[in-house]
Amino acid sequence: MTIIHMEGASAVGKTTTSSALALKYGGYHIPEVNTLWKRPEIEYPEWFFERQLDRFRIAQEKSKDHRFVVIDIDLFQPFWYNWAFGFTLFGGQSLEFLTDYFRKQLLARKLGFPDKYYLLNINEAELRKRKEGDATRRRSGFEMNLTFIEPQRHYFEALNSFIPGLVSFIESVSIENNVQQIVETMPSRPQEHTYSVELFDFMISWLRENKASDLLKG
Repeated sequence: MTIIHMEGASAVGKTTTSSALALKYGGYHIPEVNTLWKRPEIEYPEWFFERQLDRFRIAQEKSKDHRFVVIDIDLFQPFWYNWAFGFTLFGGQSLEFLTDYFRKQLLARKLGFPDKYYLLNINEAELRKRKEGDATRRRSGFEMNLTFIEPQRHYFEALNSFIPGLVSFIESVSIENNVQQIVETMPSRPQEHTYSVELFDFMISWLRENKASDLLKG
């Protein structure tokens, strides 16, 4: 059945929307990596990548018994997140390093693209308000993550230009509104681009040709 990815800035409502959507409409919600697994004391470079493969495997299994599966945070996040910070994070993992690992997994069908992406967005003032009003999460990387919002939008717009309709952009004014818009636009069946090497190659080329720092406002 259908597999979707939920994306957006910290405090925009990804997890709450994903949970509400799955609960109300018979879906299955797969939380982010840090919720499902504890990082090892000595973390090797591929550890986080392997957890994305685990989440994809879980999604495939759960999709057999549920109307849809919603994955909280994009499985391909290591690409655009590292890119947004100039590939300076996590020991300086390069685009080439990421590409080599993920291409093999895509070809082996151990990882695939979602049937649709949903990118939630809201203004910075509202994000800060929501962060302050949520005592259940620390959101230690909140300030740093504010800087990827604009580059992230450009990235998903690029994917949407390559496969029209792949991404829906939702102004996250309320959880109820988010859920309603997703239900109205969610594909009813798996799409043909799940294991698309063409989409993967486009993603890599676009990240290589565009610098996140050039896409920041002002």
